[in-house]
Amino acid sequence: MGSSGKAGAGRPERLIGALVPPLTRRSAPAVPLVVPKLPRLGPADARSEPLLLDVVCLDASGRFCSRSVLTALAWSPGHRVDVRVGMDVVVIASCAAGRQAVGGRGELTLPISARMLAGLDLEARVVLVAVPTRDLLLVHPPALIAGLLAEYYGPRPEHHDDG
Repeated sequence: MGSSGKAGAGRPERLIGALVPPLTRRSAPAVPLVVPKLPRLGPADARSEPLLLDVVCLDASGRFCSRSVLTALAWSPGHRVDVRVGMDVVVIASCAAGRQAVGGRGELTLPISARMLAGLDLEARVVLVAVPTRDLLLVHPPALIAGLLAEYYGPRPEHHDDG
């Protein structure tokens, strides 16, 4: 401060280079992840397409193991897979450049983000649906399967024959 008592009186204000952040380009907007459209299986497909079902319990880290499912899919330790999330489903597909792999003891891991987006509870049971002909493993919350079964076995309209 000078004798006038005013800070910087008579001098233009200058920015101090070390305190000014460098100009950065904004990154491109995030591209949403494309979830593969799963084909609907009709009654004829369900009879001809072999499916294997299993129920497993996730540990606190989202790991699970099902030897029968991995054997049906021919996925051995080190096999690369890709994980995608849909509504009430996690789709695990064989992928040579997949970010994840079957563990040394035959376990697969569902990332916390995938579990939360698919509505899977932490440390909960999940229903596995293996589709070996398509090299896919579908992971569903049990509530979804229970709802489908309740709808299938629920009350049906009675058929009256007036003849």
